[in-house]
Amino acid sequence: MVTLKFVFNKEKLKQAGKTEEELLQPMREHAKKYDISEPEHGFFVKDGEDAMCVIGMFIPEITRKDVHYLDYLDEWTFNVDGEVEDCIKESRDWISHHER
Repeated sequence: MVTLKFVFNKEKLKQAGKTEEELLQPMREHAKKYDISEPEHGFFVKDGEDAMCVIGMFIPEITRKDVHYLDYLDEWTFNVDGEVEDCIKESRDWISHHER
């Protein structure tokens, strides 16, 4: 099973005039295309041989569109069969390495 969990910082959202629903909408649209479910608010799940690919491809897609997306998150984790990756840290590391 593969999951992608979003936990937003409500204070930062409020200061920026954004909502969780607004920031989750791109993932929800992505989820519809690839049969990814959202059993809990901000928690996306998929099983099967393409699960890692179709959930994981959203991470670089959204950060490439809006690097500030990371600023609104307290937690953003990608879990593949119990192996958890911190998407905030990994995305920031990738961005800093490739923007030199």
